[in-house]
Amino acid sequence: VMAGILTYPNDTVRRMLQLQGSRGTEAVYNGYWDCVRQIYAKYGIKRFYNGAFINIIRMAPNTAVQFGSYELLKRASDDYF
Repeated sequence: VMAGILTYPNDTVRRMLQLQGSRGTEAVYNGYWDCVRQIYAKYGIKRFYNGAFINIIRMAPNTAVQFGSYELLKRASDDYF
């Protein structure tokens, strides 16, 4: 979950770069750092974390299943190795 919080701003910039010029958007960026500067100047730091809460809620069950599966397979493999 912590990794998701730390990397979420990068995902925001990636999405903004992918969406530039589509669906009527007028924003044009000249690379990654230009996108960061424009987003920060127009919206502030809060824009980089817009939607992060929903992403964390999505990640929590996934992480629980991943750790649970790992433990289950680890115990099952102990009988064979």
